Amino acid sequence: MTVPPMRPWQNAIALAATVLACGALLPLPPHVRIGCAVFAFAIIVALLAARLRMHAVRRTDARTSGVYDRIERIRAERGERRRR
Repeated sequence: MTVPPMRPWQNAIALAATVLACGALLPLPPHVRIGCAVFAFAIIVALLAARLRMHAVRRTDARTSGVYDRIERIRAERGERRRR
């Protein structure tokens, strides 16, 4: 399965999370640094969940119908070639 590229809005969200993570490294008050780190982590987890949902296998896809029949046919043809 090929992985679809990230959409532009997902790239923007990832960049925002990176900026927030970098903000956690600046010499700011501790509550601001912790807030930046927590918010960046939450964004990354949300983006991960969205990406995983995009890759989830849908059982109702039309392209998966008849796959097992096709596999059996390929195996049978392979067996015929080996017997020759």
